[in-house]
Amino acid sequence: MAELKEKYGAYGLEVIAAHSAEYEFAKDPENIKRALKRYDVKIPVALDINNKMWEAYGNMYWPKHILIDANGFIRYEHAGFGTVEDFDEYILELLQESGAKISPIKQQGKLASEIYDTYGMHFAGISPEICVGYTRLRRFGNNQTPKQDEVNHFTDSGKHVDNMVYLRGKWIWKSEGVQYPGESDSAIMMKYTATRAHGIVGTSNGKPALAEIKIDGNYLTKENAGKDITLRDGKSILDVKWPFMHNLVATKDVEQHEVEIIPKTDNFVFYTFVFG
Repeated sequence: MAELKEKYGAYGLEVIAAHSAEYEFAKDPENIKRALKRYDVKIPVALDINNKMWEAYGNMYWPKHILIDANGFIRYEHAGFGTVEDFDEYILELLQESGAKISPIKQQGKLASEIYDTYGMHFAGISPEICVGYTRLRRFGNNQTPKQDEVNHFTDSGKHVDNMVYLRGKWIWKSEGVQYPGESDSAIMMKYTATRAHGIVGTSNGKPALAEIKIDGNYLTKENAGKDITLRDGKSILDVKWPFMHNLVATKDVEQHEVEIIPKTDNFVFYTFVFG
């Protein structure tokens, strides 16, 4: 969206983002402000904490782009991510309708974006986003049915298929994710296809949490460690200081791997796998 503002802002295009809360922690304005500061977001961002804007526009996608003309009518919708080129034709038409004297503009090169660099882009064949709370996921790859809001002991056979979440050890299955209760050799595992693997991770008590991250059974290295991973004492460590989408693994090419998350503190909460 910053690229659209850079390209067309001088001709009258206004770009406004809306943050709709997907999790309880995402309703906290301080968490939102912290994320905006981290990525130096300069466009206005509406805090749609109760998802009223999401409902008003009949949204079913994340993200979703909506173009509104000078008279306030919705003229174009785009589900999912997109490039500047995907919007050029429609933005040009609406700006010309509003009286702007503008001709097709040649893109002057892609703006540097830490967000895109960190999280990557969707593509055909990428692994899907998978939430593990019981309000969204009805089963894991494990051959057992866990109990809601209770400590469950998951047995892992070691045989994993692609794009399925597997648990090992003790986990409390909660509405939005799973919480590690401590005193167990526990882990979350998933085989995926992507260039980036992320985990939406938080804590149960607001205090820092800790986890180790492995890929294909080995600790990460500086060549494949995500931006939120710290390499210390020969291990790849995820320090969780606030609920956020943490970049775990980053490879140059589209590759297939199995990521393993091993919690080390009993306040560790895992919500969702996301890929780019």
